[in-house]
Amino acid sequence: MKAQIRPQRIALMFALSVALIVGYFIVPDYGVSWDEIPIYRHADRTLDAYQYFFHPEDYAAYDSDTHLNLYGPAHFMLSAALSRVILALHPTWSLFTAYHFVYFLSFLFGALFLYLLATRWMSEWAAFGMTLLFVTQPLFWGNAFINPKDLPFMTFFIASLTLGLQMVDDSSNFKWWKILAAGVVLGVTTSIRLLGPMAGAFVILYGLWKFPRKTLSILPYYVLITGITTYLTWPYLWKGPVSNFVESLQVMYRFPNTGETLFNGQLYAANQLPWIYFPTFIVLQLTEPMLILIVTGAALSVWFFVTGRNKEPVLLFIFWGLLPALYIGSAESTLYDNARQLMFLMPPLFIFAGIGLDALWERVKTHLLRIALILAIFLPGVYASIQLHPYQYIYFNSLIGGAGGAFRKFDLDYSGISFKEAQEYINTIAEPGVQIVVIGPRQNARAYARPDLKNNFIGTQDFIDPEGLDYYYVLFLTRTNADENRCMDGEIIYTVERDGGVLAYIRKVISKERCW
Repeated sequence: MKAQIRPQRIALMFALSVALIVGYFIVPDYGVSWDEIPIYRHADRTLDAYQYFFHPEDYAAYDSDTHLNLYGPAHFMLSAALSRVILALHPTWSLFTAYHFVYFLSFLFGALFLYLLATRWMSEWAAFGMTLLFVTQPLFWGNAFINPKDLPFMTFFIASLTLGLQMVDDSSNFKWWKILAAGVVLGVTTSIRLLGPMAGAFVILYGLWKFPRKTLSILPYYVLITGITTYLTWPYLWKGPVSNFVESLQVMYRFPNTGETLFNGQLYAANQLPWIYFPTFIVLQLTEPMLILIVTGAALSVWFFVTGRNKEPVLLFIFWGLLPALYIGSAESTLYDNARQLMFLMPPLFIFAGIGLDALWERVKTHLLRIALILAIFLPGVYASIQLHPYQYIYFNSLIGGAGGAFRKFDLDYSGISFKEAQEYINTIAEPGVQIVVIGPRQNARAYARPDLKNNFIGTQDFIDPEGLDYYYVLFLTRTNADENRCMDGEIIYTVERDGGVLAYIRKVISKERCW
């Protein structure tokens, strides 16, 4: 009972409840992101696959050209199922809004598990402050609504590690419910992304270091439960569990993205990026208080490691954050969209930040000053999120001059969610029959088009015959600077902009000649 009424936990649940309420009211503002519509189809198709469970040879995998069959669909299916329930309870919401709310719920659960993990190495008040810092990062807050892959994977990775360490640390040799929970969650994590077993490997290494005999005794059950869960939640594996898993691993390792990635004003092949690609976004896309606390906590953690006081935070960072990042950065792995695929490697930095906050907390004795300290670390993120809404994930800090300073150097709205706002403007001015050309994800704009405009979209690679047209609209996304030097004579009639950074805009082109 005492654990349930601790003021830190009451404060945490209050803060997460406030976040949930805010999320509920603002979730309709977020546009559909680039990958979502194919994912919806994939989720529905995968749920339908369970009718073939006992004769999987009759199940036709999803269109392989999208590579979605090679992604574990566990979270996609969970989102689809929960979205149907939400739509039944809230019929005024769109399908996109229902999905986005599920993603956001997943993010809040990730914050809760990060808090539980952090209490291993810091006071509960410091863990509370660190969790507030995590939730209010504009980068995470924005992605929490629109990202169906990367933040859900981070959530389940955190949960896998938290439950796994609790399983190993339990004083009794066997607590079946802890083994079952840890194995099931790790299996689902693996069925979201193939790097999921990395969390299990860390748990096993920790167990062999701390409690070798006990760890060896529970290891077979842990691995077996993980494997069964992965198999049950990933229909693509049913025809050939080993061969299809290996195929997925090989393709995901060298993901076939033939596009270019914008980094520091230059375009690179997605598998030929400099090693500083991911570290650059850590420095530029986290808030300034977060960076200060990371440096402080990292220095303290290294000191604790050297003096033997506590080695775990440094080892956690090395095996969860540093080594994977170094390997991915040096192995010509495919990265793009500001390294969003690697956000799951960032939680160890929040552990460092919490340790730094804990040290400050011990030196600030009065309640008023402690409250001021908490406010000082998370209010900058809240302010930035309000200013950037609903495009919080384009946040860049003052080290580069905000989103305006990052514009044309780094991608801003790489998921194309600004097409919602831009297309809604077109809906208010477009005459019936007008044609719309899209530089970016055409499906994102069509999703919000007036019914009479939905068939009027022309692919960017298609030739527009200006004969018979007085004008047409061109909708540009500035991702990878793909809009530059196109249709320069067309009049800009609408711009989606935040903090000096242009996300998308519309040109009205008089149909005298092609404009690219």
